Amino acid sequence: MADETLEFENVLTDHENIIYYLIKKYGIRDPDQEFYQEGLIALWKAMDNYNETRGKFSSYAYFLIDKTFLTMIRTRNRHTEKQEAYIATVSRERDNLITELEEEPVIDPYLLDQIKQNLTEKQMTWFTLAVLYEKSYKEIAKQEKVTENAVKNWARLAKPKIQLIILTEKAM
Repeated sequence: MADETLEFENVLTDHENIIYYLIKKYGIRDPDQEFYQEGLIALWKAMDNYNETRGKFSSYAYFLIDKTFLTMIRTRNRHTEKQEAYIATVSRERDNLITELEEEPVIDPYLLDQIKQNLTEKQMTWFTLAVLYEKSYKEIAKQEKVTENAVKNWARLAKPKIQLIILTEKAM
């Protein structure tokens, strides 16, 4: 084992520049030395598996280290793509949920039922669109094909009725 370690240190001294060259070639930022460590492992494997009849050791080491780095880059890219796809999906679902929540007004169903019983159809139209969906008088008038003054009149007649219902509810 000591001989292998000494032998690897000699190989490392002679071929460490291959690791640095490939890190630079691919523009790899390696603050945690992960690529460097994988390069060392690939160099060790090259030393273990090298067959002199098949060519120069430096060419074989270069090939293994290069292949290792490309595999790592592809794996990270796939991982990043999956993360981005997941984030996009979650964002879409969140946006859909927010939209649904914004579209559905939150009001006590009992109170809403009381209001419906006491308002006319037009007054209820004003209440629903103006109070629950926060539309302006102008938008309501346009949607209902009436004048703004008509919508204001619906509101003027509905407000005292709604106040009475709310006061009655508080008294209970």
